[in-house]
Amino acid sequence: MYHDDLHQAAEYAHAAVASMTRFSIPPTPINFTIWYEYHAGRDPALSRAIDALLAAGTSFTPDTTLQLYEEYLNPARMLRASRETTEKLQEAMDELRNFVGAAEQETRTYGDKLEDFSDSLDKQGHAPAFGSLVGAMLQETRSMQERNQSLEDRLAETTAEVQQLREHFEQARRESLSDSLTGLANRKNFEQTLSLLTKAAQDSAEPLTLMLLDIDHFKLFNDRHGHQTGDTVLQLVARTLSDNVKGQDLAARYGGEEFALLLPRTRADQAVKLGDNIRALIATRKLVKRQSGETLGRITISAGVAEYRVGEALSSFVQRADAALYGAKREGRNRVVAATEGTSTLTETVLRS
Repeated sequence: MYHDDLHQAAEYAHAAVASMTRFSIPPTPINFTIWYEYHAGRDPALSRAIDALLAAGTSFTPDTTLQLYEEYLNPARMLRASRETTEKLQEAMDELRNFVGAAEQETRTYGDKLEDFSDSLDKQGHAPAFGSLVGAMLQETRSMQERNQSLEDRLAETTAEVQQLREHFEQARRESLSDSLTGLANRKNFEQTLSLLTKAAQDSAEPLTLMLLDIDHFKLFNDRHGHQTGDTVLQLVARTLSDNVKGQDLAARYGGEEFALLLPRTRADQAVKLGDNIRALIATRKLVKRQSGETLGRITISAGVAEYRVGEALSSFVQRADAALYGAKREGRNRVVAATEGTSTLTETVLRS
């Protein structure tokens, strides 16, 4: 689970120190963080990167570890990317305003010259002068058209640049709120949406339910079959969740092998039925390695459900769903458990198949 309990944290820390010792890596805070997260398995991309380095026999030099940290664990990276995109967008908009200002100035200048031609016609009036003025006016018109075409071309280029920057910024925003492996909402997105939905539930007095789901014995499965196969299982569960939510429902990867569903306008009993449908769908999937045809068996999930109580702290809401999830695991896994009203006692609502 993402919020590691003391026992899990001790296991991850022990494994991290063992790996650092094995590969002669200095026990610095950055190195410990990298290997702790590697053994926690929260970031599949980080795990794949380290596995690739290990397979290639690459030494974990200070530069290598710093690169890993900057690429996968530094929270400032996305913020810097966002700032850089914003700055480029501002530069493009400033250039666009300059073009518009130049076009306005060109138009005013052209208008002034037309007035001068008009005044000259009034004063001259005879044919030779008239022909000369018309020729000059035509020449100025052609020049004006060329300048306008140049401005239009540059305006089109700048507009395309602005659109590209907007798309880049939107992509960066989506990536900052999405889990890279599963495509579901990430923990940050979940927490933001949880805050918004609880406020909406208080204002509307409509129900809101949280479901936390965890893949049973995933660490053993991952250790036995490898990270790549484990990633495929995570993606399978994610697709099943996505296929079974609708409207304002949010499916999120809560961390590691744990997922979350936020279900507005949904009572706990309705969420339990949904959870059991998802549980049954996953339990019936037979896992086979595509390359070798090896049968890997089946996976199951456990889930805990809690309905929001108006006015309760968000931490309490999440803790009740988490306690229900632990209750499902204590009762034998492969089941959905709902937190009862008023106490921390758990009632098993839907059992295994």
